[in-house]
Amino acid sequence: MAPRIGQFRVKTGAHTSIAGLARGRRAWEKFSEIMPVMRIGSFTSIVLSLGLLAPLAGCDKNKPDGAAQPPTGADAVAATTDGGSDGSADTGDTGDAGDGGDGGTTEPAAPKCDAKVADTPTALFGDKVLIRPPLNVELVEENPTMAQTYASGGFVSACEATVDKMYLLVFPNDKKKDASVYMTETIDGALVAAGYKDGTRGKNFVESATQVDTSVEYPAGDGAPPAKVYVSVKKLYDNTLVTVFVTRPAEFDVLAPTFQESAASLIVLPPDA
Repeated sequence: MAPRIGQFRVKTGAHTSIAGLARGRRAWEKFSEIMPVMRIGSFTSIVLSLGLLAPLAGCDKNKPDGAAQPPTGADAVAATTDGGSDGSADTGDTGDAGDGGDGGTTEPAAPKCDAKVADTPTALFGDKVLIRPPLNVELVEENPTMAQTYASGGFVSACEATVDKMYLLVFPNDKKKDASVYMTETIDGALVAAGYKDGTRGKNFVESATQVDTSVEYPAGDGAPPAKVYVSVKKLYDNTLVTVFVTRPAEFDVLAPTFQESAASLIVLPPDA
């Protein structure tokens, strides 16, 4: 059974203090020779391409196979921090249904699906970062700056829709940049380097100086199927955190409330905690 700290379930494995992420950075030249991998493989290239992360420490972690089981345990934690939940939802435009044309058909609306996230938060990075992933999704710490999922077929989550992948990145916060700048850098730099190219950006679900959540849809290419991602950038204390949820375009609207609630649950404990 995984050990617990307070009421948080703690995933076993190597942990590193968040405070240590701010100490020193290797020259970008050390990363420039690494070829980015395609989006059908590892997401490590996103960490490398940001160029803002602390050096990746050697972390020999056993990667689980198969689909993860839903977390269980204590009651869900409701917590807020400065800047983490002050964004306001943007409902966006509903669009024009059109006149139907001669014999035309319209796409059926996505079924309504309430947000469904894990009851118990996952504790990561020295137990300083807490997040409730989507239902049935298990996030595993890869190294001191990144956590991700490992399941080749994805995870059947809310309303039987599939979460293909989830990633959480943490790096030092440049307080001169607001969240929208980090979002642009993530979409135009990191995601492109990881093989997510020619995407069409959708509406912002959350938008403030300290948090931006948006969507980007990508066509099939280079052997990868179409994908639609929900990206959340959040500035908390001395850290900037990027969370990426990946699913199929046809299932995105069903999962969007779950992605938004999962991103909203992300907190960082105060430095003196």
